[in-house]
Amino acid sequence: MKKTCSIRLLVAGVILTAFVCVIMGFFFGTQKKWKTYEKHIVMLEQENDNLLAQKEKIETEKELAESLNVVEPYKYVLLAEEGYVAVYRSDRKTLYASTDILLENLPEELQQEIQTGKLIGSEEQLYNFLENYSS
Repeated sequence: MKKTCSIRLLVAGVILTAFVCVIMGFFFGTQKKWKTYEKHIVMLEQENDNLLAQKEKIETEKELAESLNVVEPYKYVLLAEEGYVAVYRSDRKTLYASTDILLENLPEELQQEIQTGKLIGSEEQLYNFLENYSS
């Protein structure tokens, strides 16, 4: 009987020790995983903050670039006058030159631009236009 009781105590001790080892292994393994997850979450939050900061910086730069857009002044305006192209100063009242360029000989898109007033920024651009479309 004494042997049976000793064996039972030994088996119970081994089972209890194994059970405690399994529980401790599970606990420490889970704790290690949680620390890894927490580190990963912190790293992702930092990356997210960096991306948001970059996005804000890009948006600020775009807004700044848009606010700095300078409208290039123009010196001449091409207008339709009696079926021909006429060159006026930027005030649209002072005639600079009359041309022999027929409006109907120009591409449709260009005709529409001239009907509303095609803006020319410099003399060089004006002479380039006149050279291209003069007969």
